[in-house]
Amino acid sequence: MTRKTRVVLIGFSGSGKSTVGRLLAARLGWDFLDTDAEVEARFGASVPLIFEQHGEAVFRTAERRSLQEALPRDLVVIATGGGAVTDETMWEKNLLGSVETLVVALEASTPTILSRLTAQQAREGDAVRRPLLESASPFDRINGLKQQRQRTYDRADLTLVVDAVSPDTVVDEIHELLRLGDSPAAPDIFLEAPSGASAIYVQPGAAGAVGELTRQRWPRAHRAWIVTDERVGALHEERVRAGLAAHGFDVRVRRVPPGEGSKSLRVVSDVYDWLLKSGVERGDVVVALGGGVIGDLAGFVAATCLRGLGLVQMPTSLLAMVDSSVGGKTGVNHPVGKNLIGAFYQPPLVVIDPLFLGTLPARDLTSGWAEVVKHAIIQPSTPGGARADLLSFLERNVARLRGLDEPATTYAIRRNVGLKAAVVAADEREAGGRALLNFGHTLGHAIEAAGYRYLHGEAIAVGMRAAARIGSGMGTCDLPFVARLDTLLDQFGLLPVAEVDTDRVLALLLTDKKREAGRQRWVLPLAGGGACIRDDVPAELIEDALRAVTVAVPLVASAVQG
Repeated sequence: MTRKTRVVLIGFSGSGKSTVGRLLAARLGWDFLDTDAEVEARFGASVPLIFEQHGEAVFRTAERRSLQEALPRDLVVIATGGGAVTDETMWEKNLLGSVETLVVALEASTPTILSRLTAQQAREGDAVRRPLLESASPFDRINGLKQQRQRTYDRADLTLVVDAVSPDTVVDEIHELLRLGDSPAAPDIFLEAPSGASAIYVQPGAAGAVGELTRQRWPRAHRAWIVTDERVGALHEERVRAGLAAHGFDVRVRRVPPGEGSKSLRVVSDVYDWLLKSGVERGDVVVALGGGVIGDLAGFVAATCLRGLGLVQMPTSLLAMVDSSVGGKTGVNHPVGKNLIGAFYQPPLVVIDPLFLGTLPARDLTSGWAEVVKHAIIQPSTPGGARADLLSFLERNVARLRGLDEPATTYAIRRNVGLKAAVVAADEREAGGRALLNFGHTLGHAIEAAGYRYLHGEAIAVGMRAAARIGSGMGTCDLPFVARLDTLLDQFGLLPVAEVDTDRVLALLLTDKKREAGRQRWVLPLAGGGACIRDDVPAELIEDALRAVTVAVPLVASAVQG
């Protein structure tokens, strides 16, 4: 990433741009400039008084002039007025579109904005009139104007939701994003579970530091055994090998065929043969370089060979980065079902490099967004005091994320990994809260096991659509929520699938490892956010929901209530 020399904060009035900007500038040791304050100084009056005495057109002209004068400066944090960036010329090269400029939009909901502006009006008194609050319906006035400007705000490099977080939290997040590209100094996330701990690094270019990080974790290790697949190996193996060798490791590589077929006991046995016949020792390190299949396979091998080898997870797919590389689940498939043979084994080191995603096939990248959406649905009920606004974040940043733009991509991955780590730390063995991570997986795994040619994320997306409809039928959520989830999945390219053999899929539910005492457990979304587990879902509701998401059934109450 190009080093950023200025930060521009945009967003609606009341979103906290001035407060965040002042704190961020102090943290960085940069200058701070508030365009509204600059205009007020020029006129010798407050913004509301300028509106009243000179009119909005005069204020907007002065606002744009103030921003144009500020943008060429370096080492500055600029807080803009709510409408300053609606002028297209501001986005041209060397202004807001400059590669040295990080544009961050602060997103607050209409109720939050109205509450903040009302409180500010009360502090200022009747001497200062705020036009936004003087209409017959201030809520509608703010909401309408905000919607008019939303397309402009969404052009930011990153949108941060600020309704329920402190300005200090927002400053911390922006400060960390400005450091992207620096050599990793400390883990971005540290997961501590009963069976072990994981130091997790999420940084563009982190793959280049894998040798250093591995040597720090295993100072006496002699050999590193890379397990990868033929496609990933051809793209990334040599760089990882060279990085490890540069830090004194004797590096060996084993490639396996790509795809789900390698998650088998036969391939596990082949890898065992390679390791044991080549003299592997307990102090050695296995490096899982690849997507979820490689992570599960190599992780299981590391967990069981010689009763435990060192393990580095280096996920190269989005799905593996945000989900399977974190939390210690390893395993392989059985003809009866997916992931039925495995072990919990926390990787001491996880190195996540979002730049790997640039070589990922488009369909695989799209598939990975399903797990990101899943985390957004279950987040409010997770432990750890994390942000509870991932769903709103995705809705505001979907275009940037699909384009793998930075820093939005790294921020999203960190948020997802942090959420997953908090869940695992509280419930490593899936005795309670961790089961919520199975949202969408019950039917999704059955669709995969039925032999249909869907990627994991594609099947999970179908499962989430079905689970939301089951939730609507069971009263845990409502139809507007179902529509919201459908829309977000559509925006990420996770579209409904063609008709499937419903009887075959439903029969496979009987082998699901999440069943208890013969009853199927379902993770269902809650209306207020989060999810719950139910084991009393009627069979006819399950069948109706499956049919609704695999054939063209309109989203109406009769389609989901059974």
